[in-house]
Amino acid sequence: MFPWTGTLEQFRNTDAYSEADVDAILNEAKNLKLDVIPLVQTFGHLEWILKYEEMRKYRENDAYPQVLCLGNQEGVEYVKEMIRQVAKKHFKYGIPFFHIGADEAFEFGVCQESLDWIQKNGKSGGKQLLALAHLKAIAEFAKQETGSPTQILAWHDMLKDFDSRLIKNLELGQIIQPVVWDYSENIVTLNDYIFSSLAENFPTMWASSAYKGANYPSASTSEVRHYETNNRNWIRTKQAQEKKFKNGFQGIIITGWQRYDHLAGLCETLPIGTASMMLQMQIALNAPLSDLETTRRQAGKILGCQSFNVDGVKVVSNQCSYKGFQTYVIYQSEVPNLFSRIEGELSKNHHLMGWANRYNRKYNISQNWYHREMVPFVQQLASQYDRVENDLRASMKDLFFDNTIDEFIYENLGEMSEKLHGYLDEIQRLDKLRAWPKRHFPIK
Repeated sequence: MFPWTGTLEQFRNTDAYSEADVDAILNEAKNLKLDVIPLVQTFGHLEWILKYEEMRKYRENDAYPQVLCLGNQEGVEYVKEMIRQVAKKHFKYGIPFFHIGADEAFEFGVCQESLDWIQKNGKSGGKQLLALAHLKAIAEFAKQETGSPTQILAWHDMLKDFDSRLIKNLELGQIIQPVVWDYSENIVTLNDYIFSSLAENFPTMWASSAYKGANYPSASTSEVRHYETNNRNWIRTKQAQEKKFKNGFQGIIITGWQRYDHLAGLCETLPIGTASMMLQMQIALNAPLSDLETTRRQAGKILGCQSFNVDGVKVVSNQCSYKGFQTYVIYQSEVPNLFSRIEGELSKNHHLMGWANRYNRKYNISQNWYHREMVPFVQQLASQYDRVENDLRASMKDLFFDNTIDEFIYENLGEMSEKLHGYLDEIQRLDKLRAWPKRHFPIK
């Protein structure tokens, strides 16, 4: 989405931001006294660029486009160019922090160049030394491009598995601040040992929770209580673990993902997660106090909601004034109610089930007399569906690119549309038949 130029231009999204868009975002942030922290992936999660045929040679494993071949300096230069361009664009607005990603690099140290590097430089540290040397070089490069006051952040999940002695020898704690993420309700991926191990080398750390996009990859509705529990338990985790770090916890990053990775489908979009975002902000701002009713009431007030209920996938309120609420209430309330009603109507329509079922449609055998009953019935359901889809599209128009709206509708509503319009097409096709085959038919 960044307006890449030069060697990176060919890889940018067709809906990528323009230079003016980025300036508008950064200016608005500055006016609101917000610091923008750029995040550039530099190790794993590079599928957005490594997916291309011409970039295959820079993968650690040809079958998986997530991870950069760390031993390939030509490939590493692409990462440096990303940092260079992002740092240049953000520089005049100030860059107090710069995030170099480095999470979920599932496989590394297997491409030929990496194996050669390990053979030459890392016999004692193996592929861990390769990864850590890469992170150090990238962190130093980012520091060079952004300016000396800039603090460099990196996700913790790779660091936690590396030999603490190697991290110490490379003095990584002097240049990187780890961001320790756990989006589960009870912080189940972290334990005392992980925090103690990180604290041996890193004087400070950041916590990282979530407000959306971290429940499961295909989640399109928001379960606010899930994220509320995650953020409340991070308060307890901070209280229990921060004393291990010389300089304590730096802060918390409340993440909101819209895809699990570049190749995944959309998950909880921003208007779906806005209510949760505001609630998690109130939890963080009120910490260490953790009164449920207070934080919910504050979130509801800021969002202009009549109430603020946290109950499964039910909407937090039927009336709020924040931007995006219309999309949220249509998708999270109207759509499931409509789909449930349509499925119920379809399943108990005797004409449809008797003369337009899968068997009828597959083997071209039906009773034309009943088609007169079926068509207006399905048309009426299809018109109900079309009305809600059109309302949803209209509500999303000012929030998303058309391509994103199309993808969201296709994935989350499209199956029902295809089902209803498929019925109409098949009934109309069957109605043209004037001779029918002999029974029985070979079932395959």
